[in-house]
Amino acid sequence: MHRVARFCLVAMLLPSLAFASRQAAPAPSAGLAEAVSWLHAQQQGDGGFSNGVSEGSDLPTTADAVVAMVSAGEAPSDWTSGGNSPMDYLTQAASQLEPGDAGKMAKLVMAVQAAGGSPNDFAGQDWVQNLEDGWDPESRLYAGDVYGGALSVLALHAAGAEADAQAASGLLSYRLPDGSFSFNGDPTPGSGDSNTTALVVQALVAAGADSLAPSLAYFRAKQNPDGGWTYQKPSPYGEATDANSTALVLQALQAAGETPEDWGDPVRSLLALQTANGGLAFNAETPGDNLLATVQAIPALAGASLAQLPQMAASAGDDGSLAPFPLVAVVLLILVILLVGAALANRKAG
Repeated sequence: MHRVARFCLVAMLLPSLAFASRQAAPAPSAGLAEAVSWLHAQQQGDGGFSNGVSEGSDLPTTADAVVAMVSAGEAPSDWTSGGNSPMDYLTQAASQLEPGDAGKMAKLVMAVQAAGGSPNDFAGQDWVQNLEDGWDPESRLYAGDVYGGALSVLALHAAGAEADAQAASGLLSYRLPDGSFSFNGDPTPGSGDSNTTALVVQALVAAGADSLAPSLAYFRAKQNPDGGWTYQKPSPYGEATDANSTALVLQALQAAGETPEDWGDPVRSLLALQTANGGLAFNAETPGDNLLATVQAIPALAGASLAQLPQMAASAGDDGSLAPFPLVAVVLLILVILLVGAALANRKAG
């Protein structure tokens, strides 16, 4: 009977363990719902989102918005304006993409994957193959630049494709002595920035590389007293903590397995930039809701990183949340284990 009891205990624990394994991300931060609500109100009539600078919807911003809403547990298909969803806009905008624009293609791949679609067959093209075709063996980067190369590695990883075996070493060859990376691969000391470095750290994690310590040391050295980050330090353009940089570094820390509390709780410095409307300002020196800042902040507030891209699961409920372990499956599992346990116990008794 002791053996049967043990099997019963295992049967009761298995469903809870299966459910717990789906809850690996940290609990969402305060202010997340307000930021999502503000973002929803900014949706254009074609289903997309403007970059806040030029009129009309913008593909990279809309792709980032899709990742943001999925990070927050929202289904992109539920976000409609003028009868159009973000995916409707991306379907239309994809036809305008230039073949060599790896950064935009990578963001499109991640958005489609996050929304539960297939980037291998979206808007009539295989965008994963298009990204793979951008591999440059001379620079050992996709699209020949660090920023686009890092995004490409992240997108390929999200889509379940293997990046080139030299992709990680290629990115690492552009690391500056202080642990940073520059947008265009400029090797000049001081040219590195927090945004590119944060993307590359996530790409290295996605590629399975473990050489993260120099970049983490760079984040430590450039962190502002309030716990946040700016684009570049020193900089003649100001060094105030901004939402975009802080959010990107938070995502890199999440990917690297770091705990925000061990970094002076930079989430708090990010939330300090949230306005009464729910959106986030770029920085304290430029008050007012900023669309790009808010789009970038939402995944960080949700505890998500691009190295572990949040996705709408096939078993997701109508609200985009993970469905609980099915009750019928639990009952059947318990019955099977009880029968096996009883049979083993009888065999031993006999």
